[in-house]
Amino acid sequence: MNEDLRKQLGINEGKPNDWFETLYSRSDESGEGVPWANMAPHPLFSSWLKVHPLNGNGKKALVVGCGMGDDAIALENLGFKVTAFDVAESAIELCKKRFPNTTVNFVQGDLLAGIPGWKHQFDFVLEIFTIQALPPKYEAKLIQHVSDFVAPQGELMVITEVQKAKRTYDVGPPWLLNEDYVAKFENKGLSLKSLDKTNEPEMGDEIHLTIFEGS
Repeated sequence: MNEDLRKQLGINEGKPNDWFETLYSRSDESGEGVPWANMAPHPLFSSWLKVHPLNGNGKKALVVGCGMGDDAIALENLGFKVTAFDVAESAIELCKKRFPNTTVNFVQGDLLAGIPGWKHQFDFVLEIFTIQALPPKYEAKLIQHVSDFVAPQGELMVITEVQKAKRTYDVGPPWLLNEDYVAKFENKGLSLKSLDKTNEPEMGDEIHLTIFEGS
């Protein structure tokens, strides 16, 4: 992202969440101006579901950084009781406008602060491009908080772009992850179940679809 756009959005390492509200408050139900808004479930998630159909009946799912809400709706359609959160209140308002009849619980929440009441509560957790949307200095805290959501024997899916270069605040957003994120999730008590790096990346050296299992 160029420096002019960083300034327009008010990106500030010390106030890492503020720019999301700026971004979504300028958008509408079309998702215009939101660079990661597919207005459909993420393509890699959709492709994975075709090969690995999930049965969510009687299970709870969580979408981290839900954006415009399409991934949450996909999980709802699979039978999950879905909670989806975003730090931007404007994003949550747009989700509710787009999907007025959904049973998904769209709520405002701050991943950086953590949500202790959700600890180990979800059978399936989906995190797509959220960690890489926040400055590198917060990585350890973000990985801890995402890991905390996963129930024992539950699953966490992480979709992220990966770079070989060192993560630095000056290059981003997005601040693409390094491959050591896998070990960092494992250090939080999760087990690596699968890692697919066969898809073509858009920005980084690789794009990963990784699944971890709760202990």
